[in-house]
Amino acid sequence: MQSLFFWKNWLKDYRWTGYAAATLFFFALLFLWFSYFQGVDGVIHWDTIQEQKTIETTVHSFRLGPFHLNIPAESYAITEYFNGSPIVPNTTASYIFLFVLVASAVVLLTVITTLEKFWYLASMALFILFIVGMRLEVLGIAGQFNRIPVVAALVLYVVPAFYFNRFRTSTSFVTRLVVFIAITMVLAVVVTFLSEVALPMYHLTLTGYTPGLILSVIFIMMIAHEILAAFIRVISQGSSRSLRHLSIISVIYMVNIIITALHEMGAIHWNFIYINIYLLLTLSAVLGIWGYRDREAIYGNILSFYPFGAYLYLALGAICFATTGQLLGNANDPALKIIRDVTIFSHAGFGIIFLTYIFSNFVVMLAQNMPIYKVLYKPNRMPYFTYRFAGLIAVLAFLFVSDWKEYVYNGMAGFYNSAGDLYSLQGNEVYTESFYDQGRSNGFSNHRSNYALGVIRGSRFNFEAAHDAYHSANFRHPSEYSLANDANLFVWENDIFHAIDAYKKAHEIMPESGALVNNLGLAYAKVHNLDSALVYLGAARNHAASKDAAEANFFAMAASELIPLQTDSILGVFNTTSHATVANALALSTLYSQPVNVKVDPLAVPKLNLQTATLLNNYIIKNAKTLDTTFTSRAYAIASDSLNSDFSIALKVALANAFYHQGNVARALSIMAEQIYVGQAYQGKYNYIMGLWALEQGNPERASEYFTFADTYDYKDAKFYNAIALTEAARIPEAFIAWDTVARSEDESERQIASTLKKILIIPAAEAMNLSDGEKYQFCRYRIGLGDSVLFNRIVNTFSNANYKAQAMLDLSRRYYDLELYEPAIRLFNRIAGLELTDKALYEDVRHTELRMLASRKEIRSLATQINKNITFDASGTLEKMLYTALINESSGDTVSAKKLYHVIGTYNPYFEEGILAASAFFIAHEPRGMKGYTILSEAIQVNSNSYRLLKAYAAEAARLGFDDYAASALERLKRFRI
Repeated sequence: MQSLFFWKNWLKDYRWTGYAAATLFFFALLFLWFSYFQGVDGVIHWDTIQEQKTIETTVHSFRLGPFHLNIPAESYAITEYFNGSPIVPNTTASYIFLFVLVASAVVLLTVITTLEKFWYLASMALFILFIVGMRLEVLGIAGQFNRIPVVAALVLYVVPAFYFNRFRTSTSFVTRLVVFIAITMVLAVVVTFLSEVALPMYHLTLTGYTPGLILSVIFIMMIAHEILAAFIRVISQGSSRSLRHLSIISVIYMVNIIITALHEMGAIHWNFIYINIYLLLTLSAVLGIWGYRDREAIYGNILSFYPFGAYLYLALGAICFATTGQLLGNANDPALKIIRDVTIFSHAGFGIIFLTYIFSNFVVMLAQNMPIYKVLYKPNRMPYFTYRFAGLIAVLAFLFVSDWKEYVYNGMAGFYNSAGDLYSLQGNEVYTESFYDQGRSNGFSNHRSNYALGVIRGSRFNFEAAHDAYHSANFRHPSEYSLANDANLFVWENDIFHAIDAYKKAHEIMPESGALVNNLGLAYAKVHNLDSALVYLGAARNHAASKDAAEANFFAMAASELIPLQTDSILGVFNTTSHATVANALALSTLYSQPVNVKVDPLAVPKLNLQTATLLNNYIIKNAKTLDTTFTSRAYAIASDSLNSDFSIALKVALANAFYHQGNVARALSIMAEQIYVGQAYQGKYNYIMGLWALEQGNPERASEYFTFADTYDYKDAKFYNAIALTEAARIPEAFIAWDTVARSEDESERQIASTLKKILIIPAAEAMNLSDGEKYQFCRYRIGLGDSVLFNRIVNTFSNANYKAQAMLDLSRRYYDLELYEPAIRLFNRIAGLELTDKALYEDVRHTELRMLASRKEIRSLATQINKNITFDASGTLEKMLYTALINESSGDTVSAKKLYHVIGTYNPYFEEGILAASAFFIAHEPRGMKGYTILSEAIQVNSNSYRLLKAYAAEAARLGFDDYAASALERLKRFRI
């Protein structure tokens, strides 16, 4: 046990220095394994690329005469796929490597100062080569791009080293170490602050590549036999069959080593669990701490193991681990090829010769079960030097069989990759690509260079060159990133079927990659192969990295392909808070008018990205009829924030729908008009929506103007809806021409409607009696004027369907009412009371029409009585309910409450004529010297310019205030109306 923990007998100063060196050694070892498990993720990560699809949904529907019209809105579905990012050099790994390299070099220099003459001079020559190899001249320290910085550094190190070795030999090791550490720190400050190149320390990680790699190779060869030596140490301590045990375990070990070596050479490709080469290196290095002590008999005349030999070993080991860790951390696979092959070839070559050395010198002792570990490095036949020389030849044999030139080229490729990283960090694209290209030329099919070039050339849309680079990257050591990116190029070229083939091959190579499975599922969805898409997206859900993307893609596919799923149930199964997934689920549920019970706050993140903006948009569209004013105000502020300018137009349009359903039609129209001005490309769409709003609000003249604009941009069914608007406006000749145009539409249903309407618009009145009830109703609505009461009564008495009859009477009654012909309006309206109505919506419409008539005539008691008869008000009836409340408050003397309500009623909806007139009358009566009543009327007729009642009230108020010209203009416009 004392032999195992040998350092406990050291002097305190040496022991603590040894602890520091061991800390550096094991820190570097941990760094190696951290980088190993991190893999290519150290320099590449997944970029989630999002695509947005428009899903047209219906905010609400309304009935206009014989037509059932839908007001559309745009929800959005996000699809997500994974693409490997550009190379991001792992600067942390590089700086750790530089720190360990320099710290270990300081330890080695301190050890060198303790050597005797020849070995001191030889070692100092190697150290000088190390300093020269760091190429300080490239840093431009104090503007000196020459050898002066190198000479200065050599003077700073060599002079005290010579002084300690020749004149102050009694100086303690710790003091020497502190002096060299201080010099190194001064040089570090000088390099950091006086270098003229950018990233001077990173330059040193590049120049330290070569010495680090050389010292690593030396260390690997130095420890190549340590595992076999450990076997001997264990077996020869008390074993009764040392020779047999050693033979068995050595054969098993060496067979695995040889198989792994042949695999690395590419000679075999068996389905076999090969030895982990980095584990082999780790075990050899750690065991070598005790093995190197046992070898003191070989080198003791030069340097004793206690303590300087131990320091030397730990420093060299730290350099080897840090170099390997840095190469792993930066996924520099051509340089790692050298480390891997030298490691396995050294263990194979030196292992074979070491066994020869053992059996040649100690076979008899083994047969006699003697503890040969005590004399392992005191041979009696085959000298240790012979073993080392023969082992080196064996290693070289492996290297030559594997083509030694390839290792030279791989070493150069590793250097060029590091150089490319340096210039990548500096933003020098020309040098970056040039160095990666040289890395590709030297290191055949190395992943690092080719992947970097694939990304660079793909970003320039040079797809052929990018494919070539990715194919080379995938030839030997593919990563899921390079496999995905190669397939993604086909997607960008819109060659989806080739992309599917590429994804499938990639999936076969890396079946555990969730990103590849997700991309494959999405590719199948793009070609409408829904079964395969569902299978692969379902598989992608089983991987944490791709779960959210797969679930978002699932809902996006369902919405795009119109698959009627139970959204709420599936969302519950997914149990996700992903913004994209919830946004897509909202789009699907809106499409099919399904309820969704998901707790989500779309206003939680004020700075939007594509996911959160889509979530907010879809949430608004889904809940447009129920959102309160607090929500819409906060959402509008977010949409108006300059940080969210990319999403502003779409969000404001969605909010316009919410304002519309809050009764704030003026605000909704204002927002739409603003977006038309800002987003010229959307004029057709937004005019189309405003046309539908105008139709619903009872202003077909204005609707026709909107639809005419939409038709100019050839937007959807603008021609069809313009024909409806012209018909509703009683512009019969123009309507007939419009329907004649629609009759040539490709849509069969539109052609049938056009044919019917053309017949209705030109059929003689005498023949109207022979029409069906539906056609008679259309004739009454579009052909019979207010002066044709006799014809109307003749036709309406022939209806067999009570609903059609009631609807015809209600329509004509409203037309009388809008022109303030109250007596015929009420008389006709009262005739509806005796009909048996089966259409619930029509029945409710009749009841609300009665309320409006009572309100306009200020019959407050009757109004309150009717409201109490279980009349309900949905979201669209908010203003209507507010009007009745205001009237009741006013009649009861509560003018304060009434004033607040009238302020809203008078400004929200210019088409709500009863509300505008009541609000204006209130402010005229209570503020006769003010302009509030006049302003309400004037602003209303700016939008609703075709209202007889509003124009009449405006003319009267303008005349009262002395605006005679305005009053005269309004009276002139009133002459257009036929009474």
